[in-house]
Formats: sequence, C-alpha cells, structure tokens
Amino acid sequence: MFIDEITIKVVAGKGGDGAVSFRREKFVPKGGPDGGDGGDGGSIFLQVDEGYTTLSHLRQKNMFKAKSGENGRGKKCFGKKGEDLVIKVPIGTIVRKEDQVIADLVEHGEKCLVAKGGIGGRGNSRFVSSTHQVPRFAEKGEAGEEAILLLELKVLADVGLLGYPNAGKSTLLSVISAARPKVASYPFTTLNPILGVVEIDNRSFVVADIPGLIKGAHQGVGLGFDFLKHIERTRLLLHLVDLSDPDPVKAFAEINTELEKYNSELVKKEQIVVGTKIDLLSDLGKREDFIKNISGQGYEVHCISAVTGENVRELLYGIAAKLDKIPKIPDFNLVDNDKPVLNKSEFDFQVINEGSGSYRIEGEGLIKKVMRFNLAHEEALIRLDKLLKQWGVLKALEEAGIKEGDLVHIGDYEFHFETEDF
Repeated sequence: MFIDEITIKVVAGKGGDGAVSFRREKFVPKGGPDGGDGGDGGSIFLQVDEGYTTLSHLRQKNMFKAKSGENGRGKKCFGKKGEDLVIKVPIGTIVRKEDQVIADLVEHGEKCLVAKGGIGGRGNSRFVSSTHQVPRFAEKGEAGEEAILLLELKVLADVGLLGYPNAGKSTLLSVISAARPKVASYPFTTLNPILGVVEIDNRSFVVADIPGLIKGAHQGVGLGFDFLKHIERTRLLLHLVDLSDPDPVKAFAEINTELEKYNSELVKKEQIVVGTKIDLLSDLGKREDFIKNISGQGYEVHCISAVTGENVRELLYGIAAKLDKIPKIPDFNLVDNDKPVLNKSEFDFQVINEGSGSYRIEGEGLIKKVMRFNLAHEEALIRLDKLLKQWGVLKALEEAGIKEGDLVHIGDYEFHFETEDF
C-alpha cells in the first residue's frame, strides 16, 4: 500500500530520578551523601533509509515512545541512559510540527531530532557544599518532549513523467529502466508514483512515473492533487503526449494549465515534450504539425515509440544533456538537527490571573525546572522557594496582585501563597 501522508505522536523518554543515599562509614558526617544521578531519557530521531519508498510501515502504530532513563542509586552509581528510538522514513519526507516544517529529509542516512529525552535528576551528592554538607533531597528526572508530527512524502527524482492517462508513461518507464509498472489500456493504470533508475553510458538518473492527470486535477478531480505534489521535487519534467489523440496540442496545453493552477512554479520547470505512439500514426503530417507547434513555444520536442524503441535512445541522451544544465536539488533542511526542537529561555514565563484567587505560571523552560523538584523532600521545597524568588517569580506574582492564601499553579504543582515564608 502506498501511503504518502501520516500523523504520528512521539514521546521521548523521561529522565531517571536522582537518589538520596548516605554512606555508612565511621568519621563521615551522617554517613556522607552518595546518591547518584538518574540517566537521561532516550530521544527520538527520524532517519532516512533508501530501502523505504512509502510511509506505509508506520500506519499500524501511531505512537512511538523512547526508553526512560534509569534512576540513580547509592555509592554514586548513575542510572543508565534510556535507549534512543530511531524511526526510519523514505527519502523525500517532510516533517511538520504544529503546521511548521521542521525538517525536509532528502539524503540517505540523514537524521533529524524530533523529541529530546528528559535530563536525569541529580542525586543528593551533587548538592553538597561547605554550608550544606548533608543534603536530604534529590531532583526528579525531567519529562521527555512530546510532539504530534505530520509526515508527508514527496517523491524525490531527477525526472518526472507527466501527461494524461494512457499517454505511454508506464510503458516508457518499463522500457528504459528495470521498473515494472502495471501497463493496461484504461485510465489511471498507475495509482502510485513509481521510480525507475535509467543508465546510459555510465551515467544514471532517477525517473518517477507520476499518476495520470485529467482536466480539473488541481481541484482534486480524478487522482487530483494527491499526486500533483510529487512533481514538485523533480528537476526535469518529461511531458508525454499521445499523438494518436484527436488534438495532441490541446492535450499538452490542458496539462500545463493544471500544473499552473496547482502551483504556478511548476510550469517554470524545465520540460522536454515527448510525442508518443508514433507507430500508430498513419498521418505523418500530424507529427510534423505537433513538433512545429510545441517547439515554437520554446520546448525541446522528441517523438518516439516505446513499443518499437524508435528514437528512445536519442531521447535518453537529450534528458541526460538537459540534466547536466539543471542544478542539483538544494539542501532542504530547515532546522539544526543537533539541537532540540524546542529551545526557549528557561526563565521566560508569564503570570496569568485566572480569577477567584487563582494564578497560573506559564513558561515551558521554567515549568520543566520546577517539575524536577521532588516536593516529598522538605529541603527540596525550601530550595524551590528560594529559587522562585531568585528567578523573579514571586515578584511577578505580587505585581499581578496575588494575596496571601491564593492558589498558584506551576505545571502539575499547586501552592498556597504565604508571604511569611519568603
């Protein structure tokens, strides 16, 4: 099954919790703090694998979760890092998150980070200082990033075969490459884009057989715009026209009109126009009229018979020569794949007055930090109080009009505001 668009949810692994532990040795105060750090959670990557030509292998599973990091232990033993999860996708996959393109994957082996694993919590051994030698608290591991991703596949090829159904695209592809598309004498024989590799004189290029178009395709008529998008990625269009058609010039113009209405940039792509099925022509004048009309519009024209092989090799040389003059497809990457998708300031926050004595603190980075405090440890609560004041959160609440006893929500935590505590 050919699937070129799919939505998945990715959940990176949670960081492991830090440990609260003490050595039991003589002459070591309180046994000595030796709680180790939790391991980082596993991250989730998309990676291009040229062995895949469709997104169909992802259709049975709509959620992907990476492994969480292990908790820290005593004797300063650190938890093991959660294993990263790598999701394989075909060449030409576009990744969207919240309607924004975050990556365009066009090379075999290319990787993109889509959800970063949570950082492991620090154990109590990390908080030893000259003024606090026996810390009885540790950090919780950070939650991993979550995201809803829309994956869209746009076939990546050097040459795209374009034209009405039964123009001879599948037949030509089967003749010039090892691809074996279904060939029959009825419309829409090709329901999926099919790729073939053409080799000529130690050179090669990739040809995509795009499903046939009909008038109104830009509005979704027939196979419509579900497959028009695949033409966008090709460097050169090979526009096939059936010369046995009653009016091949009109057929040529109609397809170009559909391209322009779908995306005006498509008609600016280089095109070689190919008149097909010349073995069926009894009127040679019709062939000459077609060549004169189309070449007069500035297009390179070839007339062939894929069945007999007439002029096919000359066409391939023409394609290779044209590709030599067209720049390679540029680097499509839109993000730095070595950085997490989200990279907001950890102190960027706002106070929202929800009414009825309730206030909410919003700010992704700040919430992540607060959620790492294990408030089951009294010392952790005291430390958080000090940091909220240091970060300016308490001042912002006072400026927003908070009163003693009002509720404050930060992430999953809820506090009563008490002025005497600060």
